[in-house]
Amino acid sequence: FFRNMFQSKSEYDRGVNTFSPEGRIFQIEYAIAAISLGSTAVGIQTFEGVVLAAEKRLSSTLLEPDSVNKIVEIDGHIGCVMSGLTADARTLIEHARVESQNHRFTYNEPMRVQHSTLPATAL
Repeated sequence: FFRNMFQSKSEYDRGVNTFSPEGRIFQIEYAIAAISLGSTAVGIQTFEGVVLAAEKRLSSTLLEPDSVNKIVEIDGHIGCVMSGLTADARTLIEHARVESQNHRFTYNEPMRVQHSTLPATAL
């Protein structure tokens, strides 16, 4: 009886600030489910440098293992490891690359790592 009174689940999953009658935010639940589908990525900073590692999960036997690249270069001195949805990661990586190139062309110096992460997190 009460279930028919409330809207369906699809009517509450359109925004991150829309609560269902049960008090759930479905967009947050979808994001948590997407994280569980991602692969493990680790970055370790030492005095001599940085070590990046990523797990390659092949979702299909038709996928060529060498075509899956989880570690990419943003600039000559900045690297990135991606985990989760690679399409989203590629968008962020492309944005970081453009910001880094613009900084290099404008100021004739490489962008600091801390400054390259800020524009990507604002997307």
